[in-house]
Amino acid sequence: MSSAIRTVVGDVRDPLPVPDASVDACYAQMLLCTALTTAEIERLVGEIRRVLRPGGLFVYTVRTTADAHFGAGVDHGDNRWETGGFIVHFFDRELIHDLADGFEILDVAEHTEGRLPRRLAAVTMRKAESGLGEMHD
Repeated sequence: MSSAIRTVVGDVRDPLPVPDASVDACYAQMLLCTALTTAEIERLVGEIRRVLRPGGLFVYTVRTTADAHFGAGVDHGDNRWETGGFIVHFFDRELIHDLADGFEILDVAEHTEGRLPRRLAAVTMRKAESGLGEMHD
């Protein structure tokens, strides 16, 4: 393993065990669309913003409200639906933009995956250089 990469284990519902402005990039493949509530997601993205260096990148993928499973199964509220024993938090454009506080959205690429198919968004954001204010596209 490269000495430039360090792994840390923790619970994403707790503060990240990483110093402020110490991380160059964060990648979250489908993490934000788990059973987390919007408030928990907002806290987690705030933690990611805290640990990213100014200009650091945050790339994440989520299932969207255009997905065939959105609105199907058991409604857990807050755009969270359970199918096949899994609760998925589905994202709309408004939530993607709300989470971009303190970031510049560089790209939102929508795509499909699998046989259903799942409808996903891959979001790439850069932390504001100053660390202050809101930078939305």
